[in-house]
This record gives sequence, C-alpha cells and structure tokens, in this order.
Amino acid sequence: MIDIHPSAIVDPSAELGDDVVIGPYCVVGPNVKIGDETRLMSHVVVDGYTTLGKRNLVYPFATLGLLAQHKRSNAPDAVLVIGDDNTFREHVTAHVGSDVDHKITIIGNRNLFLVASHIAHDCVLGDDIVMSNNATLAGHVRVGNKAIIGGLAAVLQFTRIGEGAMIGGMAGITRDVIPYGLVMGGGRSALSGLNLVGLQRAGVPKEEIMALQKAYKILFNREDNRLFAERLADLEENEELNQNSFVKSVIEFVSNPSKNNILQPE
Repeated sequence: MIDIHPSAIVDPSAELGDDVVIGPYCVVGPNVKIGDETRLMSHVVVDGYTTLGKRNLVYPFATLGLLAQHKRSNAPDAVLVIGDDNTFREHVTAHVGSDVDHKITIIGNRNLFLVASHIAHDCVLGDDIVMSNNATLAGHVRVGNKAIIGGLAAVLQFTRIGEGAMIGGMAGITRDVIPYGLVMGGGRSALSGLNLVGLQRAGVPKEEIMALQKAYKILFNREDNRLFAERLADLEENEELNQNSFVKSVIEFVSNPSKNNILQPE
C-alpha cells in the first residue's frame, strides 16, 4: 500500500512501487520511478529522470535528480539511477548526468551518504560506500565498492577511487587512489599506505594482506628511481603475487586508461 502525505506533491505520472512512503512536503516529479518500500521522510525533492530502487531511505531536505551543476550542460533528459537499500541523510544532493558525458549518474546498493554529501553529474558509484558529512564528489568521479570518504573531503573531477580505499577527512584528492589505498586527511593529500584496518575488518586472510603489502612495496618503493610503468611491469611478471585477487585488482586499476595519474606517497 502506497502512503502519500496530504501535503506532498507527487506528479500523477510518477511511478511508485508497493509500500512506498512519501512524507510531508515532499515533491516528486513526473519522470521519477520509486521502487518498493522506499521512504521519503519529509521535505525531499526527487525530480528529473530519476529511478530509485527498493528500500531506499531519504531524509529531510535531500534533493535527488536535479540538473547538473555545469555551465555547459542543460540536459533535461539526463538520468540518475539509484540501486537498492541506500540511505541519504539530510541535505544530500545527487544530480543527473550531463550532455558532456553519457547523461547518466549511477549509484549502486547499500551506500550510506551522510549529511550534505554531494554526488555530482556523471559519477558512477559502486556498492557499500560511505560518504561522511560534507564529502564532495566532482563530476565524472568513479568510486569502487566499499570505499570510505571522510568528512569534508573533496574529490576532483574524473578521479577514480578504488575499491576498499579509505580517504581521510578534509583530504583533497586530485589523482586516482588505488584499491585498498589509504589517504590521510588534511589538504592536498598523498598516498599513506594500505587500508589495513578495513581489510582486517572485512575478514581478509593475513596471507592475502601480506601479498598486497608486497605488491605495494614494489609499486611505490621510494628508493626505486625507475619509472612507475617499469615497477608495474615487475609486478605483472611476479608470478607469486599477480595471481592474488587483491593484487590483480590493483594491477587492473593502474593499467586502465585514466585522465589522472595515480596518487603516490610523499
């Protein structure tokens, strides 16, 4: 049974799933699709070509699906696609894509977006991500599964954040962060090592973590004056390490084309 508060404004063309709850003073646009058991608490705006999956929870004053904050884009047919079981806390903003990219912003499943965090146009986010208060993604950012982005951190456009990476509060990220990488907070930041605590909490076996540590030392050895590409080649040829699934994900990440370089240690 759908429950719409009398003060809410829901366009008759919007598609609402079973047991959707639309709270007081919410506004839902004509091209919106909301999946089963999703709840908009109050004062929420969902507009544009926005699709929310099942069991999403959206807190007051969040806005989803408004036009991109982009001077050269005004794409009313751009899209925001949101998966299942996400939580959007107060004042979170997530925008549709832009016509300078593929006109689509994608958010996966089971993500937690804390107060005033921002997902800009054309971002692609995986699953089980946490964005803390006031964390900001510029346009075209890619964030891997289980990444954590600390409060007041800002990520430059076109940057990639790898799976399981941990970004500290107030960090300024201008280069790609490897999977399971650790970046300490404060100012323009450098790679600080691996997110060992996150790996341990995830139950990753000790031998797997040790293999990843060995790979990290090969890639980011400060005493090795060779080019990064040469160190990467060494890692790719290391039969002991390149079969490890975590090491493989790092190799694939750094080998894929990107508009940014890989973030390095200081």
